[in-house]
Formats: sequence, C-alpha cells, structure tokens
Amino acid sequence: MITVPFHHDSHVVRGFLQFSRAAAALICAVALVVLAGWCWNWPRLTTVWPGQAAMTANAAIGFVLSGSSLLLSRHASPRWSGLGRWLSLLVLAIGEATLVEYLWPTDLGIDHLFGGLPAHGSGPWPGRMAEPVAAGFVLLGGLGLLLPVRRWLYLREGLAVGLLAIAMSGLASYGIALAGKDDMLFGRMPIHTMLLLLLATLGWLSATPTLGLTRVATADTLGGALARRLLLPALLLPGVFAFVFELLQSWLGLSETLASVFMTLFSGGAVAGLVWWAANLFDKLERQRRESMLLRNDADTDILTGLANRRALDEALAGLLHSQREHDRMFSLLMLDLDRFKTFNDEFGHLAGDQVLRITGHLLRAALRPSDLAARYGGEEFVLLLPETDLAGASEVAMRILDAFRTFEWPHRLVTISIGVAQSANGDAAENLIRRADAALYDAKHAGCDQIVVVAAVAPPGAARAGA
Repeated sequence: MITVPFHHDSHVVRGFLQFSRAAAALICAVALVVLAGWCWNWPRLTTVWPGQAAMTANAAIGFVLSGSSLLLSRHASPRWSGLGRWLSLLVLAIGEATLVEYLWPTDLGIDHLFGGLPAHGSGPWPGRMAEPVAAGFVLLGGLGLLLPVRRWLYLREGLAVGLLAIAMSGLASYGIALAGKDDMLFGRMPIHTMLLLLLATLGWLSATPTLGLTRVATADTLGGALARRLLLPALLLPGVFAFVFELLQSWLGLSETLASVFMTLFSGGAVAGLVWWAANLFDKLERQRRESMLLRNDADTDILTGLANRRALDEALAGLLHSQREHDRMFSLLMLDLDRFKTFNDEFGHLAGDQVLRITGHLLRAALRPSDLAARYGGEEFVLLLPETDLAGASEVAMRILDAFRTFEWPHRLVTISIGVAQSANGDAAENLIRRADAALYDAKHAGCDQIVVVAAVAPPGAARAGA
C-alpha cells in the first residue's frame, strides 16, 4: 500500500499560530480589565452588563496567568518558555484550591482577594468561581504544562476536549440562566468567563497546529478546509439553540410544546444552513481543484499531440531514476522518430504534418499502459518511458507501435517510425540513458528506417545491436 504524505497548508499553519498569540493577548486584556474593576471598585468592568454574573477576581488572575503562559509557550528562549510552564502550574493550583474549598469547608484565602465588591459576586460564595470554572482552570493549567511533551499528546487532547465540553455546556445553559434560573450550576458561570475558557482552549490547540486535534484543520485538503470553516460554528450552536429556546418560551410566553416546535424548525434550518454552506464550500474547492489541474495539465502537456511535454518528461525520468537507485526498479526508454517527416511536410504542407503528429499521439497512447508515459521530445521525435519493463517487454511494445503505424490508414501516404530502445542501468544519469536510446535510434534510421534497434543496458553509449 502506498502511503500518501500528510501535507499542511503553510499559510493556514501561520494563521493558527497568529490566532494563538492574538487569543492570548485578548485573554490577558479582558482579564486585566476585570481586575481593574475589582481593584478600583468599578462593578461595570467585572461583568458584561449590569445584573449579570461577574467574573471573580481569582478567575481573572487565572486568565492573566494562562494568557501569559500561552504567549510564552512558543518563545525561542527555553528560559521564557519554562516560565510559561510555571505560570500554567499556578493556573492549575488556583483551580485545584477552589475545588478543595468546595469539597472541604476550608478557607484558603483565594475567595476574597478583593473585598471591595462583596455584593457583586454570584451564588452562596460571592468571591468564589463556580465549580465548572475551577475544573476548567485545572484542565487549562494541565494543557499548558503538557504542551511541549509530545508523548502525552493524547492526554493533552483529552484535557482540551474536557475544556471544550465545559465551555460549550456553559454557553448552552446560559440561555436557560437568562430566563432567571440562577440556581443552575452552569448558570452561575459569567458569559465572558465561558467565552474566555473557549478562547483559551482554542488558543492552546492552535499553538501546535500540526499536532493533535488541529492537525486535520491545517491540512491542505478538502477535509481541512471544511474543518476550518465549520468547527467553530458547530461549537457555538448548542448555546444558540438553548438561548433561542428560552427566548421563545420565557420571553415571548410560548408554551413548551409550541417552543419545541419552533426550536425543531430552527435547529433543522441551522443544520440545513451548515449543509448548504459545506456544499457550497466543496463546490468552490472542487472547481478550484479542477482549474488547478487544467493549469497543471496545460503546463505539462504538448498542445498539438496531447502527450506529455519536455518538462513533464524530465520530471518523470528523474523520478524513475531515483526509484532505480533507491529500490532497484529498472525501466526502459524508447526514442522514436517519424521517418522522412520533413519531406512529408514539404509535399503535403504543415497542416497535414500537424495532423500526422496528432495521429501519432493517439497511436502512442493506445499502445501503452496507464503507468507508461509518452512525451513529445521535440519536432517529430518522441520518448516513451516504460516503468518496470525490461528489454524484452520494451521490444514488444516497440513492435506493437511499429505494426500500428504500418496498418493505420494514413490520409496521404504511409507514415512509418523508427525506434531505439534502451534499458536503465544502475548509476544511470538521464543524459546517458537518452544518449544510448538516441544512438539506437540513429542505427535504426541508417539501417533503412521503419524498424527497431535495441541497445543492451550494460553497453557503453553508442554500442547497439540490430533487432527486428
């Protein structure tokens, strides 16, 4: 089985790295604004809008530490990247300390780092982050600690999936919390806290764009393009669905049954919209791929004959020679030349000559296997590459071509062809192999045309023997 190498789009990889740095800077900026609100007793800075839950001071500190760790994680200096891991360890410690305070009635001092806004918290402990947020900081700290350790990649990706689940659950339940059900666990999570958790998770994943979950998203394939465009909307849809459901039921006064009907229609429309978006994306990418293939074919194809041109021949010959050196896979090369083509052009004109060249291209393609290559070498000369074919097999192909030319009903007069056959040898260079085949072709011409001459693979250039 042939393994196709996994290629990443370099522009997308750079975009992911830039997004990671931008996400880290944004997380730090928002968290510092919240901390300023706690320090200077400005409640408006700690929440999205009045009356909604505020981000706690210890959560803001955790985000500042996590954002700073993300900024330092890709630093070239080991000292600074090491400092980033220490900051991630502090993030993990903040989350663990909060969870300990929930599990055992103890006061570790992190719930009241700022005491100026006691009424601005949420839940039974005004300064304490909600349990899911604390668990999120534990996972976030672990994510930063495991970033440089490749052997723990699956564990790190598991932490990221857990973080995504917490952020998405919080966003999905926020619509329910907006209806006034503040006793819900996820309803006590401020919306900007959930958004920063989601942003931090995506930022850490984007810091290693060629590994783990982001590996497919940076691939230069249709799947990679689809993942880049649809994953984020898919992550946000649960929160949108929950919000719309509560909007229909609580704010507009619809019954639960009627709200469910409208919600079903909304969700179906959203899924249909994603499918339509994906279909348009695939259509666009497929058209671009076909245009690229056409351009590629134009660059590698001789317009008149439809065969490969000199550029494509050189690439294919280099690949076969490399395979010969690395895997000892021999091949044969046939050099062909139309007999007395100049006199044909002089007698019947260049348009008739062009028609002969087109017919020649058709006859050569019909005589070859899909793995073989026929190329126009120049003028009325052609080259055939026959992978994994020895001199005996190449001679059979040459005889088949010779017979096809002899039996074809040419429009003006019979057109024949002379063929020189050479087999590749270990250590061959392209020039040497072509020179041997050309020498055999020269002998075929001087022997009377319309025949084949085969040169042994081990013979020096110019040594040939006549064949049938």
